[in-house]
Amino acid sequence: MPFFKKIIALCFFWMSLASADVAIFSQDTISMDTSRQQKFQRYSAVPVIGYTEETRMQLGAMILFFLKPDEIDGKVPEIGVTAYGSSRGQFQFTLEPYFYFCRDKISLWFDLEYQDWFASYFGRGNSPDIDEFTNYNRKKLYFGAKVESRLGLPDYLKYGLELHIESSEIDFKKSSSTPLPDPHSGNRNGVGYLLGLDTRDNTNWTQHGYLIEWKQIFFSDQLGDYSFDKMTLDMRAYTILPFRTTAAFGFLWQRANGDVPFDMLAGPDGIKRFRGVESLYFGDNQAVILQSEIRKYFGWLLGGHVFVESGKAGAYFSELMRNEWHRSVGAGALLALNKNERLFARADVSWIDFDHIGLSFYVRQAF
Repeated sequence: MPFFKKIIALCFFWMSLASADVAIFSQDTISMDTSRQQKFQRYSAVPVIGYTEETRMQLGAMILFFLKPDEIDGKVPEIGVTAYGSSRGQFQFTLEPYFYFCRDKISLWFDLEYQDWFASYFGRGNSPDIDEFTNYNRKKLYFGAKVESRLGLPDYLKYGLELHIESSEIDFKKSSSTPLPDPHSGNRNGVGYLLGLDTRDNTNWTQHGYLIEWKQIFFSDQLGDYSFDKMTLDMRAYTILPFRTTAAFGFLWQRANGDVPFDMLAGPDGIKRFRGVESLYFGDNQAVILQSEIRKYFGWLLGGHVFVESGKAGAYFSELMRNEWHRSVGAGALLALNKNERLFARADVSWIDFDHIGLSFYVRQAF
């Protein structure tokens, strides 16, 4: 591929399936009906159909199950199930539950993934060539868990722990042009912590507030096969604009140090941070990504946004500062899956480096 470069046809359709009516947004803000007089929405579904040269036909769906909170006006727990496959026998499955406890002061997130899929490697560094890449097949079994707590602290402060357990088997195709890295197949297991300042009014569709979060995860050959660590500084700000719009700004700095697998270097994920590219389209020991976006709810189930993003990677900080920026501009469509919880699915189209088009799909906002 890349997936987004060699797309022949991609058609997708969304539908929100609910067991009851949902609240209508107010004229000035996206508001949540907290009266609980309505019947509770139990689930939503998002089917997707696609086709690429590498995978051939793709077919899958995501279903979100919503659970009634134990407390009135509490956050709604949810369980997300995603599964899709290709006509070439590839398959991905994800199970993501979110739970809340102690009057929403503790949140617990799990992520169970199985993947047998194609991906593309563009080489290490900040200067990828969209036409020079090597395909590889990755079989991955991953379990992640994160707990965040505000117990004993003001509501705007948080701390937490994160667990990463992964077993990967990577098989590169032969390449005469792209130097291939060590595949680092095996176990990548680590544990880390996070500290944050968070004043966001809602994490699904934030209208105002800001987030400053520091996270560090330590991987050890005592727990798995490789020793390295990853650090992340994530800063975001949100504000309400006229005409019922919201502006969002993001800054992300990443650093990976040690015997880092090539697919866990610092760089874009292509879905939430620097949308529309393959994961780690550019990547190295350090990376920085800047984002700005304007979001608007139009009415009924629909919304939209426009965005500008830039990013770059480098082996060390001074090289990171010297390297040129990758840039993209784009727009996206939003479909409400649960209006009471301000939960939207989105589809984005990006113009990457003013050279090629990228597509991305996700449930929830990018940042």
